[in-house]
Amino acid sequence: MEKEMASKTDICELMDKLTIEVLDLMEDEVKQKIEIEKNSNSGQLLMAKARYIQGQRTVSASQLPTENSAEFNALATVSTDSPESPRRASKVTLEQHPVDKENGFIDPIKWFGILVPQSLQLARNRFKKTIELAVDCTNTQLRLNRCMNQLEGLRQMKQVAS
Repeated sequence: MEKEMASKTDICELMDKLTIEVLDLMEDEVKQKIEIEKNSNSGQLLMAKARYIQGQRTVSASQLPTENSAEFNALATVSTDSPESPRRASKVTLEQHPVDKENGFIDPIKWFGILVPQSLQLARNRFKKTIELAVDCTNTQLRLNRCMNQLEGLRQMKQVAS
């Protein structure tokens, strides 16, 4: 009987620790989402500033590639440690690729000319930071889901031990 009580006590202690970890992860996730929003809004304002300074024709959708444009690759890609099933991934990573025109990795800021305004360069940096924060937030969400699943397993174990 005492062995059952000790195991139930151990389960309860683990549940307490996991609950605290879940709360910490939730707090981290909220902070990351706020940072994502701040960076994204800042990037949009900087793009608007660049458009205002350079004029609507210089910084507009007409500079973006169309269906007839040459193919290109993204400078930043996201990968998981479980490529066959991204939903089962335990970690997401951001892969940065260097600019290499021969392999199709081009710098999109060049679509807006050679001498682009500093506000447009700053906007690009803000959006890069936003992508990094989104990857961090995704990893936090994955950790949170794992903790929640472990907590549910412990709840079931506790029910059986009762």
